[in-house]
Amino acid sequence: MFRPVRLRLLLGGLALALGAGWLRADECVAIDFPMSGRKVVASGLAAPPRQVATPDGRGYAEVLLRPARKDYQVFLTFVFREDGDRGLALFWKGDTSGRQVTLSENLAEGVVGLNRRTILLPAEISNEPGRLYVIGRQDLLLRLRIDWCQPATTAIAADQERPALLLGGGRLFDRDLTGQGAMTPPDAWFGRVLDAALQDGVADISENTELVVPLKGTADTVRLRARFLGLSLGRGVRVWVNGRAAGRLVPAIPSLTDPGYVRRDKRTVYAGWREAALLLPPDSLKDGENSILFESPGPGVYLSGAALEIESPEAPAAAPAGEDTTAAPAPELAPAPTPAADFPVAPLHLITEPPPAARPELLPPADPEPEDSVMDSPGA
Repeated sequence: MFRPVRLRLLLGGLALALGAGWLRADECVAIDFPMSGRKVVASGLAAPPRQVATPDGRGYAEVLLRPARKDYQVFLTFVFREDGDRGLALFWKGDTSGRQVTLSENLAEGVVGLNRRTILLPAEISNEPGRLYVIGRQDLLLRLRIDWCQPATTAIAADQERPALLLGGGRLFDRDLTGQGAMTPPDAWFGRVLDAALQDGVADISENTELVVPLKGTADTVRLRARFLGLSLGRGVRVWVNGRAAGRLVPAIPSLTDPGYVRRDKRTVYAGWREAALLLPPDSLKDGENSILFESPGPGVYLSGAALEIESPEAPAAAPAGEDTTAAPAPELAPAPTPAADFPVAPLHLITEPPPAARPELLPPADPEPEDSVMDSPGA
């Protein structure tokens, strides 16, 4: 039986716990912009950060960093707006060496709206006192979160990709932390599962967007995943496979510890990419060309990282003794076709002969002609 009195007591105890300072503040700090004279203090900062801007919004933010403690890694998470033009640049200058390093020439990814990027500060930089400069339109910069992390030993199963950072309940990999343009992971085996990328870069899905996937043979167990930016929390994107409705891709709602949450127009929105996945119905993919269509959820939504996971009847051969077995050997990569539009699609072929030792493999397609298409009626 629900007892309101008990609920009030629990909430009161929580308030006391927060007021007693049980939260750890030395391992991370969040700097919100514009600063408006507010001082930000943390053990990893040599002085309060400052922001300088001209009336048109251009200028720089300066953050003075102390040397990181031994064996610690420093991660920088930026929350900002993009206007489709060149974005913020990131530089570092060492106080001792005087060395200047470009960490990112452009944090933008070519979208319009809120975004979030995390980069790893190289060890040779984080071990020296220095100044971090965020240069560009300061009216686009909303937040900088700095995390000082001590690497911990975590067991990772052999058929899983090893994350580089856990933040806000999500996983970030090495390729996500460079500060450069998005990198497409190579097609690879993870145990019995072939992970095949279908997309390079970022695509605007303000209109229905189709991926053309050539397939040789059939695949029963297939998982489709993709990342979305600009999609309202709780909303999904409808997917059609070969003209039939396959379901909706609904991205997860990140933990409230994630630095990507922003208050805008008296409501909470999220800045950054969120991943969603969908198990395709059996036999939805056929031998030959397959159409995977993302029905547009409206303007201002972007797609990246589209990929298929295909389960193989048997695992690839074990690696020889002494070799790294964290990931199974990848099949030979297929050359990427020349796209007809700004939405490159990787060809995918599934080999099923000779049985029963068949495994999915990527092979060069015959005269591929992938192109975007806009459909007024996906279900037609």
